[in-house]
Amino acid sequence: PDNVIFINMTRSWQDCPLDKKGVKKVCRHIWEKMWRSWVYVEENHLDQAEWFCKVDYDTFFFPDNVKYFVNHKHWNPLTEYHYFGHLIQHRQRGREPMIAGATACWSRKTLDDIADVYRNMPKGYEKGERGKCEDRAQATEEASTSLCLKQHLNVSAYPARDDELREYITVAKYKDQLTWNRTEQGEWWYWKGKPKGAGEMENSLAIRPIGLHKYKSEREIRELEQQFFGRADNKFLKGLNERTRTYVKKVRKAMGTDP
Repeated sequence: PDNVIFINMTRSWQDCPLDKKGVKKVCRHIWEKMWRSWVYVEENHLDQAEWFCKVDYDTFFFPDNVKYFVNHKHWNPLTEYHYFGHLIQHRQRGREPMIAGATACWSRKTLDDIADVYRNMPKGYEKGERGKCEDRAQATEEASTSLCLKQHLNVSAYPARDDELREYITVAKYKDQLTWNRTEQGEWWYWKGKPKGAGEMENSLAIRPIGLHKYKSEREIRELEQQFFGRADNKFLKGLNERTRTYVKKVRKAMGTDP
């Protein structure tokens, strides 16, 4: 859509400085990358959008369905705090629930205020987790985001599910997630904390998906484009198994690809 702005925040991990022994340091610090990226977006692009999403490089993103979801909720991005995506609740007791990294979205008001928190939070702590919103060694991005939002803005992670408790965002390839059976598999980390009656197998994913995760190659992304938006008789759609093809046809109809 014309009203969507993409900002590439990828960063090479190949230019890390050498340590005293001449060995390259590990500088793959995703939490620092993300909070600095959000500060940059707030300082340079805040007035250009109402909703802001961090989308992993290996996620197929449906921006139209972000609009569909927030409009269905009747949320106001300018006056209300919102932070949503695929809710993860399997962490240790006392830790904040968090949004899986594949696709995490928030309102303009949330971004505006959390950027101030990020600019002013403590930085440089070199030890482990101590329950503070800070830039520290070994901090993880998703956990730190949820902690900072809760401590400073009293914003909790919200699950992006439809009225039938189906997920808008996957944490695995969608063809695989369509096979996950809570009754047979039991309460492993994916199911932990999800409400009773949450969709399973063919009914686990919303038919207006926001993000489909774990597609690492350009070829896979282009195949998804054809599956969801190509001609109805294209080979990539025809080549899907029956369960997956049935789901894709529901998505295509819901989004207007097919009549």
